[in-house]
Amino acid sequence: MTILTLDIGGSEIKAAHYQTDGSCSKTLPNQKTAVSAQDNHIGEQIVRICREEQTHTALQGVAISSAGVIDPYRGTVLHAGPSIPGYSGTALKQTIENQCGLPCSVENDVNAMALGEAWLGAAQNSSSALCLTLGTGLGGAILLEGKLWRGANYAAGEIGVCPLGDGRRLEQAASTTALLATYAERRGEHIDGKTLFQRLRAGDADAAYALDHMLGALTDGLLPAIHLLAPETLLIGGGIAAQHDLIEPRIRAQLAEKLPALHFMPKNIRCASLGNRAGMIGALRWFLDS
Repeated sequence: MTILTLDIGGSEIKAAHYQTDGSCSKTLPNQKTAVSAQDNHIGEQIVRICREEQTHTALQGVAISSAGVIDPYRGTVLHAGPSIPGYSGTALKQTIENQCGLPCSVENDVNAMALGEAWLGAAQNSSSALCLTLGTGLGGAILLEGKLWRGANYAAGEIGVCPLGDGRRLEQAASTTALLATYAERRGEHIDGKTLFQRLRAGDADAAYALDHMLGALTDGLLPAIHLLAPETLLIGGGIAAQHDLIEPRIRAQLAEKLPALHFMPKNIRCASLGNRAGMIGALRWFLDS
């Protein structure tokens, strides 16, 4: 049983064929997301991808992980940020089912990451988890009693938009974007994340400062969520998760200083283990469950 899985982001779309056990049987080339300054053509783009794959593969369904606030039961985008103009209101599930004749499911990308990590990754066997993705911004998802908690408006876990006292949102201080901006301020040099971590491992004090500063903002912002939810697992995703040996001990040490007692510390502090496959694997899990 082959399911076409897609991960829709503001800049690119990843796609692959997955089997029901979570194994990948084919990876498709990434495509630039069909977005212009005023609009998008993502629905048509997904239909084209699906029809092309149907010409040579007997697909049994389409599972989509997407940026934006998603109604996972209707498969509709309820709200999308400025990176995808005109995306709000897009009926992805209806479009695919009507034009491709295949069952389709749609889930928010961070929620899908959480589902994937709970199924086959670092959140397996966790009764509860607070899952974060750090990248251009900061996204979040909540697992309670092993199930995704979406909230009444399907936007539960979106911790990145929480306001800070200085007028910024948390994601403006706690994200890969913020990490690189802090380094640039100290060194007057703009570099990418891979270079920053290479320099940190080589002993660059400014790189270490930038990481500690960003994680300081992150752990400050996490304190209310940790006290409200008492999650068994705190899971960190996004490209930064590959640096788990640098991230996990720093977060644990900072929380140990900020929490009133170690009793409140999440049992597990882990970086996501499925990499950029997590969203597609979680999309598959939601397809199978729904």
